[in-house]
Amino acid sequence: MAVIFFPRRRGKMKVFEIRLGKTLRRDGRTGSLHPWIFSGAVASAPAGIPPGSLVKVFDAGGAFVCYGHYNGGSSIRVRAISQNEDEIPDLDYMAAKIARAAAFRKSLALDSDSWRVVFSESDGLPGLVIDKFGDFAAMQTTTAGMDNLKGELAKIAMRECGVRGIVERNDCEIRKLEGLPATKGMLAGEEPPGELVITENKLKFAVNLLHGQKTGFFLDQRGNRVSLAKFARPGMELLDAFCFSGAFSVYCASRGLSSLNLLDESADALDLARRNMSLNGFGGLPVEFHRGDAFSLLRKFRDSRRSFDMVLLDPPKFAPTRKDAEKAERGYKDINLLGMKLIRDGGILATFSCSSGISRERFRTILEHAARDSGREIAILATLGQGADHPVQLSFPESEYLKGYILRVQ
Repeated sequence: MAVIFFPRRRGKMKVFEIRLGKTLRRDGRTGSLHPWIFSGAVASAPAGIPPGSLVKVFDAGGAFVCYGHYNGGSSIRVRAISQNEDEIPDLDYMAAKIARAAAFRKSLALDSDSWRVVFSESDGLPGLVIDKFGDFAAMQTTTAGMDNLKGELAKIAMRECGVRGIVERNDCEIRKLEGLPATKGMLAGEEPPGELVITENKLKFAVNLLHGQKTGFFLDQRGNRVSLAKFARPGMELLDAFCFSGAFSVYCASRGLSSLNLLDESADALDLARRNMSLNGFGGLPVEFHRGDAFSLLRKFRDSRRSFDMVLLDPPKFAPTRKDAEKAERGYKDINLLGMKLIRDGGILATFSCSSGISRERFRTILEHAARDSGREIAILATLGQGADHPVQLSFPESEYLKGYILRVQ
């Protein structure tokens, strides 16, 4: 067992050594390994390693594999951080990674004041997510290792993101898999006002960092909102299911849509959508707000023979992990079949899955089955995914969580 001194922390932090049960061969093209090491791969580890401890991993042949954060209570035992034996992931290492991630996002020159600064494994910092919203930021630490460091990481993020305050949004379900409690509140700096107004592609959106869904706003759909709005025309009617903030509807309204229907089971979400329509000067448009379960309401529309020129389906995760995929497939097929049946001839269906447990190929197959059962002719007009500030790491396919299509229905 080695001991390493972290200059930005008081005292010393132990680095435990663990060994895997097989000899690993790195990918000859990338030299990278998948950043997750599951419990079944660990052959030996010291007893009583505290959750979130730094470990140095060796394979069965004694070759160095990685440094990472360890959690004996999780099925993912190690989250690899550094795969270079000379690069020990202390706080200076973390700061350099955050700075690099922040610089990359700035280089994208997004037409927005808000973006994802750090995207977990895709930025080499598993378990850390930082979203910037104007002068403030929201942080999630979804692993024990990052959670142990969240105070120091918040200070680093304040500097690198150039924000006035960092909000903790650790009320996400995924923390339960790591044995971590749900928490939210201030981590560093000033507390943001109850409502922030951010700008995206010259449109305005209200964000509540402490009480909104996710980390406040779905930044990953920025480009997809632009893509869908290109198909909107005056005289068309939109049904926006699972609307949350109504951001897709705002974009489509900016293209002259005649009438909109926004659907969500949350009264708070519908209030937020109303606020965003008003912020952008669309409060006077004919808009119907429908509160309730999307499956039930879509069936009600179908049974009453209502139809629309555009239907948007952007549901929450039906399959957070692969073990949930089979059950989720039925949900995705049902909701898309209903959507296809509600579209007028020649209309547009935009549909998404944000489930990590459903691959892009599987999602497309689900849509093919729904199209067959609908009896409609369906064509793909655009294939969509998450924005460039949410990069997909090729050595970590799970980072491609958002899949979407714009379809023509005839």
